[in-house]
Amino acid sequence: MPSAVNTTLSLNEVAERLNVHYMTVYRYVRSGRLAARQQDGEWQVLASDVRAFAATRTAATRSPGSKRVARAKRGARAAADWAGRFETCLLAGDEVGAERLLDDALNSGHDLFSLYLDVVSPALVAIGARWAGGNLHIHEEHRASTIVARLFARVSARFAHRGPSRGTIVIGGPSGERHGLALTMVADLLRSRGWNVSDIGPDMPAESFATAVQNIDQLRAVCVGVTLRESLPAAKSVIAAVNRVVPTDVMVYVGGAAVTSDADARQLGADTWAKDPRTLVSLLSETD
Repeated sequence: MPSAVNTTLSLNEVAERLNVHYMTVYRYVRSGRLAARQQDGEWQVLASDVRAFAATRTAATRSPGSKRVARAKRGARAAADWAGRFETCLLAGDEVGAERLLDDALNSGHDLFSLYLDVVSPALVAIGARWAGGNLHIHEEHRASTIVARLFARVSARFAHRGPSRGTIVIGGPSGERHGLALTMVADLLRSRGWNVSDIGPDMPAESFATAVQNIDQLRAVCVGVTLRESLPAAKSVIAAVNRVVPTDVMVYVGGAAVTSDADARQLGADTWAKDPRTLVSLLSETD
């Protein structure tokens, strides 16, 4: 027999367990406070998630003032399978639903970093894996990427930095890189922290990349993103070309799925390896 942990409940059953109205449970699900998945057109909730949600509500009720609000938000943020639900919207081509879900995620306590890195990125990785495994048509993968690109433009505008620029960062990918969403994601995150970013996109030849970094006022850093192992030789050529034209105090960072260590970064000729966007922001901030 299946364990109680894996038992699924309908929204009506959840309402009975929580002693609330059906529509209250529905709002919990739609806002992302309670994790749920649709099966044959019906929402299903794991009994274990209901128990965790009930415990979160109890803790929030007992916590005074701002602590109660903060804990409730952390519980909502942790409880919902945001990435899985976002992936479902993308696979269905539901741009309106995907945008609404991102709004709900922000309202539940996510900031731009956790939204991009803990919700959007895992969903895109999962969709890419589906396509690579032959379980998704190429047009479905492209449609998902196109939706995300449009959503990035809408969401990032809400986090536009106000105030003096911390300097300019040029970011791009070498020849052979085809997808620019990861670069756009990092560029948006850097802009939200006060840098001016020149995102020159993927598949950039070495000499063109070098031209793009010349004669820029307050150039602070150059970031090269590499997602494919076969693009590493092109990345090395890009970094060599960039190093020939930038001032010696301008750091060249390299990151992406194809670069996995400081040794890889040194082999490519970069100054530093940024293993993820949060690390990159931290490294850049240290040079302020």
